[in-house]
Amino acid sequence: MDFAFYRMVSAQHGVFTTAQALAHFGDTAVRAQVRAGRWRRSRWRGVLVDAELPDSPALHLRAASLAVGADLVACHSTAAAVWGFDVLASETLHFLGPPALVNRRLPGIQVHPSNLGCDDAVLVDGTWCTPPARTACDVVRNTAPIDGLATLDAALRSGTCTRGELAAAAEAMRGLRQVVRLRDLVPHAEPGAESPMESRMRWRFIDAGLPAPSVQVPLSDAGRTHYLDTGWCEDRVGAEFDGLEAHMTREQLARDRDRHNWITEHRWVLLHVTAVDVYRRAEAMVARAARALGLPPSAVIMKRGKRHAPAARGVASRSS
Repeated sequence: MDFAFYRMVSAQHGVFTTAQALAHFGDTAVRAQVRAGRWRRSRWRGVLVDAELPDSPALHLRAASLAVGADLVACHSTAAAVWGFDVLASETLHFLGPPALVNRRLPGIQVHPSNLGCDDAVLVDGTWCTPPARTACDVVRNTAPIDGLATLDAALRSGTCTRGELAAAAEAMRGLRQVVRLRDLVPHAEPGAESPMESRMRWRFIDAGLPAPSVQVPLSDAGRTHYLDTGWCEDRVGAEFDGLEAHMTREQLARDRDRHNWITEHRWVLLHVTAVDVYRRAEAMVARAARALGLPPSAVIMKRGKRHAPAARGVASRSS
Protein backbone atom coordinates (compact mmCIF):
# COMPACT_ATOMS: atom_id res chain seq x y z
CA MET A 1 0.00 0.00 0.00
CA ASP A 2 1.26 3.46 -0.90
CA PHE A 3 0.68 5.31 2.38
CA ALA A 4 1.77 8.67 0.95
CA PHE A 5 -0.92 8.44 -1.72
CA TYR A 6 -3.70 7.51 0.68
CA ARG A 7 -2.65 10.22 3.13
CA MET A 8 -3.03 12.69 0.26
CA VAL A 9 -6.46 11.28 -0.64
CA SER A 10 -7.51 11.56 2.99
CA ALA A 11 -6.29 15.17 3.14
CA GLN A 12 -8.37 15.88 0.02
CA HIS A 13 -11.43 14.31 1.63
CA GLY A 14 -11.69 11.34 -0.73
CA VAL A 15 -11.16 12.93 -4.15
CA PHE A 16 -8.04 12.90 -6.31
CA THR A 17 -6.98 13.46 -9.88
CA THR A 18 -5.96 10.79 -12.34
CA ALA A 19 -2.58 12.53 -12.58
CA GLN A 20 -2.12 12.16 -8.80
CA ALA A 21 -2.96 8.45 -9.03
CA LEU A 22 -0.59 7.93 -11.94
CA ALA A 23 2.22 9.54 -9.97
CA HIS A 24 1.96 6.62 -7.51
CA PHE A 25 0.58 3.79 -9.67
CA GLY A 26 0.91 2.73 -13.27
CA ASP A 27 -1.90 3.21 -15.77
CA THR A 28 -2.78 -0.49 -15.60
CA ALA A 29 -3.07 -0.39 -11.81
CA VAL A 30 -5.27 2.70 -11.90
CA ARG A 31 -7.64 1.05 -14.38
CA ALA A 32 -7.70 -2.09 -12.25
CA GLN A 33 -8.72 -0.10 -9.16
CA VAL A 34 -11.61 1.45 -11.08
CA ARG A 35 -12.70 -1.90 -12.51
CA ALA A 36 -12.57 -3.48 -9.07
CA GLY A 37 -14.85 -0.77 -7.70
CA ARG A 38 -12.30 0.60 -5.21
CA TRP A 39 -12.24 3.92 -7.04
CA ARG A 40 -14.93 5.46 -9.22
CA ARG A 41 -14.92 8.18 -11.81
CA SER A 42 -16.52 11.49 -10.98
CA ARG A 43 -18.65 13.56 -13.31
CA TRP A 44 -15.53 15.45 -14.41
CA ARG A 45 -12.86 13.95 -16.57
CA GLY A 46 -9.61 13.37 -14.76
CA VAL A 47 -11.08 13.29 -11.23
CA LEU A 48 -11.56 10.07 -9.26
CA VAL A 49 -13.33 9.35 -5.97
CA ASP A 50 -12.73 6.83 -3.19
CA ALA A 51 -15.59 4.38 -3.80
CA GLU A 52 -16.03 3.74 -0.08
CA LEU A 53 -17.48 7.23 0.27
CA PRO A 54 -21.22 7.60 -0.50
CA ASP A 55 -22.35 10.14 -3.05
CA SER A 56 -23.17 13.48 -1.49
CA PRO A 57 -23.34 17.12 -2.58
CA ALA A 58 -20.16 17.83 -0.58
CA LEU A 59 -18.24 15.03 -2.32
CA HIS A 60 -19.58 16.18 -5.69
CA LEU A 61 -18.37 19.71 -4.95
CA ARG A 62 -14.91 18.57 -3.86
CA ALA A 63 -14.52 16.68 -7.13
CA ALA A 64 -15.58 19.76 -9.08
CA SER A 65 -13.07 21.85 -7.15
CA LEU A 66 -10.24 19.57 -8.24
CA ALA A 67 -11.50 19.70 -11.82
CA VAL A 68 -11.31 23.50 -12.07
CA GLY A 69 -8.18 23.90 -9.96
CA ALA A 70 -7.37 24.05 -6.29
CA ASP A 71 -6.66 27.81 -6.49
CA LEU A 72 -10.37 28.59 -7.01
CA VAL A 73 -13.04 28.83 -4.31
CA ALA A 74 -16.75 28.01 -4.30
CA CYS A 75 -18.95 31.09 -4.50
CA HIS A 76 -22.48 32.39 -5.19
CA SER A 77 -25.27 29.83 -4.81
CA THR A 78 -22.74 26.98 -4.52
CA ALA A 79 -21.14 28.51 -1.44
CA ALA A 80 -24.61 29.41 -0.13
CA ALA A 81 -25.52 25.72 -0.27
CA VAL A 82 -22.37 24.86 1.68
CA TRP A 83 -23.26 27.42 4.35
CA GLY A 84 -26.85 26.19 4.49
CA PHE A 85 -28.80 29.13 3.05
CA ASP A 86 -29.16 28.48 -0.67
CA VAL A 87 -32.65 29.42 -1.94
CA LEU A 88 -31.94 28.97 -5.66
CA ALA A 89 -31.11 25.24 -5.95
CA SER A 90 -29.04 25.88 -9.06
CA GLU A 91 -27.59 22.82 -10.77
CA THR A 92 -24.61 24.88 -11.94
CA LEU A 93 -21.61 24.99 -9.60
CA HIS A 94 -19.92 28.38 -9.22
CA PHE A 95 -16.24 29.06 -8.50
CA LEU A 96 -14.31 32.29 -8.00
CA GLY A 97 -10.79 33.34 -8.93
CA PRO A 98 -8.58 36.42 -9.37
CA PRO A 99 -9.41 39.21 -11.90
CA ALA A 100 -6.96 37.89 -14.50
CA LEU A 101 -8.40 34.40 -14.35
CA VAL A 102 -8.29 32.45 -17.60
CA ASN A 103 -11.69 30.89 -18.21
CA ARG A 104 -11.85 27.32 -16.93
CA ARG A 105 -15.54 26.73 -17.46
CA LEU A 106 -16.55 23.08 -17.63
CA PRO A 107 -19.96 21.44 -18.20
CA GLY A 108 -21.99 22.24 -15.11
CA ILE A 109 -19.33 24.59 -13.72
CA GLN A 110 -19.22 28.39 -14.05
CA VAL A 111 -15.98 30.20 -13.16
CA HIS A 112 -16.07 33.90 -12.24
CA PRO A 113 -13.16 36.36 -12.05
CA SER A 114 -13.40 38.72 -9.06
CA ASN A 115 -11.95 42.16 -8.47
CA LEU A 116 -12.16 41.45 -4.73
CA GLY A 117 -10.06 38.30 -5.02
CA CYS A 118 -10.52 35.29 -2.77
CA ASP A 119 -8.00 35.74 0.04
CA ASP A 120 -10.87 35.67 2.55
CA ALA A 121 -11.88 32.10 1.59
CA VAL A 122 -12.87 29.69 4.36
CA LEU A 123 -12.32 25.91 4.30
CA VAL A 124 -15.60 24.03 4.85
CA ASP A 125 -15.84 20.23 4.66
CA GLY A 126 -12.86 20.04 2.32
CA THR A 127 -13.89 22.91 0.01
CA TRP A 128 -12.70 26.51 0.04
CA CYS A 129 -15.67 28.90 -0.02
CA THR A 130 -16.32 32.62 0.12
CA PRO A 131 -17.37 33.69 3.67
CA PRO A 132 -21.10 33.63 4.51
CA ALA A 133 -21.84 37.38 4.39
CA ARG A 134 -19.89 37.88 1.18
CA THR A 135 -21.57 34.83 -0.32
CA ALA A 136 -25.05 36.15 0.44
CA CYS A 137 -24.20 39.57 -0.99
CA ASP A 138 -22.75 38.04 -4.15
CA VAL A 139 -25.92 36.01 -4.66
CA VAL A 140 -28.11 39.11 -4.24
CA ARG A 141 -26.08 41.11 -6.75
CA ASN A 142 -26.04 38.38 -9.37
CA THR A 143 -29.58 36.99 -9.27
CA ALA A 144 -33.12 38.19 -9.87
CA PRO A 145 -34.29 40.92 -7.46
CA ILE A 146 -37.13 38.75 -6.16
CA ASP A 147 -34.59 36.28 -4.72
CA GLY A 148 -32.49 38.91 -2.94
CA LEU A 149 -34.37 39.33 0.32
CA ALA A 150 -35.01 35.57 0.48
CA THR A 151 -31.24 35.02 0.34
CA LEU A 152 -30.45 37.60 3.02
CA ASP A 153 -33.21 36.28 5.30
CA ALA A 154 -31.93 32.72 4.86
CA ALA A 155 -28.34 33.80 5.57
CA LEU A 156 -29.39 35.37 8.87
CA ARG A 157 -31.63 32.41 9.72
CA SER A 158 -28.69 30.03 9.19
CA GLY A 159 -26.76 31.79 11.95
CA THR A 160 -23.60 31.96 9.82
CA CYS A 161 -23.56 35.77 9.68
CA THR A 162 -25.15 38.86 11.19
CA ARG A 163 -26.90 41.85 9.67
CA GLY A 164 -23.83 43.92 10.56
CA GLU A 165 -21.60 41.52 8.65
CA LEU A 166 -23.95 41.70 5.66
CA ALA A 167 -23.77 45.50 5.77
CA ALA A 168 -19.96 45.40 5.97
CA ALA A 169 -19.75 42.96 3.06
CA ALA A 170 -22.07 45.15 0.98
CA GLU A 171 -19.93 48.20 1.78
CA ALA A 172 -16.80 46.32 0.66
CA MET A 173 -18.49 45.82 -2.72
CA ARG A 174 -19.01 49.54 -3.30
CA GLY A 175 -18.81 50.31 -7.01
CA LEU A 176 -19.76 46.83 -8.17
CA ARG A 177 -22.93 46.23 -10.16
CA GLN A 178 -26.24 46.01 -8.30
CA VAL A 179 -24.59 46.96 -5.00
CA VAL A 180 -27.07 49.82 -4.46
CA ARG A 181 -29.97 47.37 -4.61
CA LEU A 182 -28.06 45.12 -2.21
CA ARG A 183 -27.44 47.90 0.32
CA ASP A 184 -31.12 48.88 0.21
CA LEU A 185 -32.16 45.31 1.04
CA VAL A 186 -29.80 44.59 3.93
CA PRO A 187 -31.74 46.66 6.53
CA HIS A 188 -34.90 44.67 5.71
CA ALA A 189 -33.28 41.24 6.23
CA GLU A 190 -34.92 39.25 9.03
CA PRO A 191 -33.81 35.92 10.53
CA GLY A 192 -37.39 35.25 11.63
CA ALA A 193 -38.67 34.71 8.08
CA GLU A 194 -39.36 30.99 7.91
CA SER A 195 -39.31 30.28 4.17
CA PRO A 196 -37.99 31.78 0.92
CA MET A 197 -41.53 32.29 -0.38
CA GLU A 198 -42.51 34.27 2.71
CA SER A 199 -39.47 36.45 2.02
CA ARG A 200 -40.39 36.89 -1.63
CA MET A 201 -43.92 37.88 -0.63
CA ARG A 202 -42.53 40.43 1.83
CA TRP A 203 -40.14 41.79 -0.80
CA ARG A 204 -43.08 42.45 -3.13
CA PHE A 205 -44.68 44.65 -0.48
CA ILE A 206 -41.45 46.53 0.24
CA ASP A 207 -40.54 46.88 -3.44
CA ALA A 208 -43.95 48.42 -4.16
CA GLY A 209 -43.41 51.04 -1.49
CA LEU A 210 -45.60 49.70 1.31
CA PRO A 211 -44.23 49.99 4.85
CA ALA A 212 -42.12 46.93 5.60
CA PRO A 213 -44.19 44.45 7.59
CA SER A 214 -42.95 42.68 10.71
CA VAL A 215 -42.27 38.94 10.52
CA GLN A 216 -43.62 36.15 12.71
CA VAL A 217 -46.13 38.43 14.42
CA PRO A 218 -47.48 36.83 17.65
CA LEU A 219 -51.19 36.99 18.46
CA SER A 220 -52.16 35.74 21.91
CA ASP A 221 -55.38 35.52 23.89
CA ALA A 222 -56.70 33.23 26.64
CA GLY A 223 -53.67 30.97 26.53
CA ARG A 224 -53.80 30.56 22.77
CA THR A 225 -51.07 31.96 20.48
CA HIS A 226 -50.70 32.06 16.71
CA TYR A 227 -47.93 33.58 14.60
CA LEU A 228 -48.52 35.40 11.32
CA ASP A 229 -45.91 35.17 8.56
CA THR A 230 -45.96 38.95 8.18
CA GLY A 231 -48.10 41.73 9.57
CA TRP A 232 -48.64 45.47 9.99
CA CYS A 233 -49.39 45.48 13.70
CA GLU A 234 -50.91 48.94 14.18
CA ASP A 235 -53.38 48.32 11.35
CA ARG A 236 -54.08 44.73 12.40
CA VAL A 237 -53.38 43.42 8.90
CA GLY A 238 -51.53 40.17 8.30
CA ALA A 239 -50.37 38.38 5.15
CA GLU A 240 -49.54 34.71 4.97
CA PHE A 241 -48.00 32.60 2.23
CA ASP A 242 -49.91 29.38 1.55
CA GLY A 243 -47.83 26.64 -0.06
CA LEU A 244 -49.13 23.47 -1.68
CA GLU A 245 -48.75 21.59 1.59
CA ALA A 246 -50.99 23.99 3.54
CA HIS A 247 -54.21 21.94 3.20
CA MET A 248 -53.03 18.45 2.34
CA THR A 249 -55.43 16.64 4.68
CA ARG A 250 -58.88 17.25 6.15
CA GLU A 251 -57.30 17.66 9.58
CA GLN A 252 -54.87 20.30 8.30
CA LEU A 253 -57.66 22.14 6.52
CA ALA A 254 -59.82 22.08 9.68
CA ARG A 255 -56.96 23.43 11.82
CA ASP A 256 -56.20 26.12 9.27
CA ARG A 257 -59.81 27.30 9.07
CA ASP A 258 -60.11 27.31 12.87
CA ARG A 259 -56.95 29.39 13.07
CA HIS A 260 -58.18 31.80 10.39
CA ASN A 261 -61.51 32.27 12.16
CA TRP A 262 -59.78 32.87 15.52
CA ILE A 263 -57.52 35.53 13.97
CA THR A 264 -60.36 37.37 12.22
CA GLU A 265 -62.48 37.21 15.38
CA HIS A 266 -59.69 39.20 17.01
CA ARG A 267 -60.27 41.97 14.47
CA TRP A 268 -57.36 41.21 12.17
CA VAL A 269 -57.58 41.24 8.38
CA LEU A 270 -55.73 38.17 7.13
CA LEU A 271 -54.59 38.07 3.50
CA HIS A 272 -53.70 34.72 1.94
CA VAL A 273 -50.99 34.66 -0.76
CA THR A 274 -49.92 31.89 -3.13
CA ALA A 275 -46.94 31.46 -5.49
CA VAL A 276 -49.17 32.59 -8.36
CA ASP A 277 -49.78 35.87 -6.53
CA VAL A 278 -46.09 36.40 -5.83
CA TYR A 279 -44.86 35.62 -9.34
CA ARG A 280 -47.76 36.43 -11.67
CA ARG A 281 -50.24 38.65 -9.86
CA ALA A 282 -47.93 40.76 -7.73
CA GLU A 283 -49.57 44.10 -8.54
CA ALA A 284 -53.02 42.83 -7.54
CA MET A 285 -51.55 41.27 -4.39
CA VAL A 286 -49.91 44.55 -3.36
CA ALA A 287 -53.05 46.56 -4.18
CA ARG A 288 -55.09 44.24 -1.96
CA ALA A 289 -52.67 44.80 0.91
CA ALA A 290 -52.75 48.55 0.31
CA ARG A 291 -56.55 48.59 0.54
CA ALA A 292 -56.41 46.64 3.79
CA LEU A 293 -53.98 49.26 5.11
CA GLY A 294 -56.32 52.07 4.11
CA LEU A 295 -54.51 53.18 0.97
CA PRO A 296 -56.51 53.82 -2.21
CA PRO A 297 -56.03 51.11 -4.85
CA SER A 298 -54.68 53.65 -7.34
CA ALA A 299 -51.88 54.58 -4.94
CA VAL A 300 -49.89 51.40 -5.58
CA ILE A 301 -48.17 50.63 -8.84
CA MET A 302 -45.21 48.27 -8.95
CA LYS A 303 -41.78 49.82 -9.37
CA ARG A 304 -41.76 48.86 -13.02
CA GLY A 305 -44.17 51.81 -13.38
CA LYS A 306 -41.89 54.09 -11.33
CA ARG A 307 -44.61 54.99 -8.81
CA HIS A 308 -44.92 53.72 -5.26
CA ALA A 309 -47.44 53.68 -2.49
CA PRO A 310 -47.12 56.63 -0.12
CA ALA A 311 -46.44 55.74 3.49
CA ALA A 312 -49.77 55.42 5.28
CA ARG A 313 -50.37 57.26 8.50
CA GLY A 314 -50.46 54.96 11.47
CA VAL A 315 -49.01 51.98 9.63
CA ALA A 316 -46.42 50.17 11.72
CA SER A 317 -42.98 49.78 10.18
CA ARG A 318 -40.91 46.65 10.50
CA SER A 319 -39.69 45.97 14.00
CA SER A 320 -35.95 45.76 14.50
